[in-house]
Amino acid sequence: MAESSQSASSVRDLTAASRQIPIEIEGSVAFEVIMAIWSAFSPKETNTARDLGEAWLERVRDATSPELAEELKTLGGPYCYVWLSISSLLLSAPHPHDPDRVFQWLESVENLRLRRWILGHAAHSDDQALIERAASGDIEAVKEMVEGPKKDFGPAMVGFAESVLFQDELPKRYASAIERFRTEVFAEFEEEFAAAIGRCAAARRAAPTRGSAAEVVEEVTSGIEFNIPLGITRIALIPSVVTRPLSLIDQARGTLIVYFGVADEFIDSDPESPPSWLVRSYKALGDERRLRILRRLSEGETTLDELTEMLGLSKSTVHHHISLLRGAGLVRVRVDREEAHMKTRYTLRRQALVDTGGFLDSYLRADEGEQSA
Repeated sequence: MAESSQSASSVRDLTAASRQIPIEIEGSVAFEVIMAIWSAFSPKETNTARDLGEAWLERVRDATSPELAEELKTLGGPYCYVWLSISSLLLSAPHPHDPDRVFQWLESVENLRLRRWILGHAAHSDDQALIERAASGDIEAVKEMVEGPKKDFGPAMVGFAESVLFQDELPKRYASAIERFRTEVFAEFEEEFAAAIGRCAAARRAAPTRGSAAEVVEEVTSGIEFNIPLGITRIALIPSVVTRPLSLIDQARGTLIVYFGVADEFIDSDPESPPSWLVRSYKALGDERRLRILRRLSEGETTLDELTEMLGLSKSTVHHHISLLRGAGLVRVRVDREEAHMKTRYTLRRQALVDTGGFLDSYLRADEGEQSA
């Protein structure tokens, strides 16, 4: 999901190359159907920092029949992670990517191709010979691919391969589960989400592209500083209502996939209501522990482990606080690959703090402006 640092001598070449990476903006709600499945049924996901919140996801789970819910969890594999690989595969479907066409295309994908894709995505592997062996049913090759840094993920992925991945008509099974979820559960939200995503995508396409690809990624994610790895040949930007205001960066072969939250202006709301990002900002500031985190970030870059030690809290609790600060746009995130691991570092976005005060003042003075007009 992230990537590499380079020597000083190669910085100029990499920067120049990054400006030439084609950037595509996806406006299809098909990807949102998958993100809803992943978010609702992944046991590893925490949703308190999302605008829709846990209550919305609980509503989705309640609307899903027990039999379908079990099927979605089974097909999702460890942590429901396989759904992210399905989402990335949909980028390969012929355009236009409207849901009916995309899910029909998924049903027609060959079994072997789907296995190759899922296994390669799970292991972040480009070893085509190893992927081919694994996809053809060599369980030892599967173990070699996935049993690595994540000690709990590897064995679970091997179990998933043995029990699910090598069955016949797998693409039809995925397409059927997705269509059932879309029809029985997601249909209630599809029109509203599709309209917001479409407006956001259209605005993003119309916006002038400034700076490098890495700067575009930082802009749409409100502060994720991401070193684009060598080998990336395109970037897909996918607006999402389900994940907002948070972002998710994934990689599938030569494509960097950036799911980013749809901005407030593309979602219909009461004109008298304060912008939700402004509410998020002051909610993020209204906690002693988060203020301590911001004070530490004002002193310079730090990591989750360092913040955990400083606060004396569990890593999951600190990550929750960081997520709220990130969602409010107050924290910049830098992701690098160090050997086989991803390293995430955090810094303060000072200008965001300044802007928050100014925008609050503008909101409070809105009536004054109308009276003087």
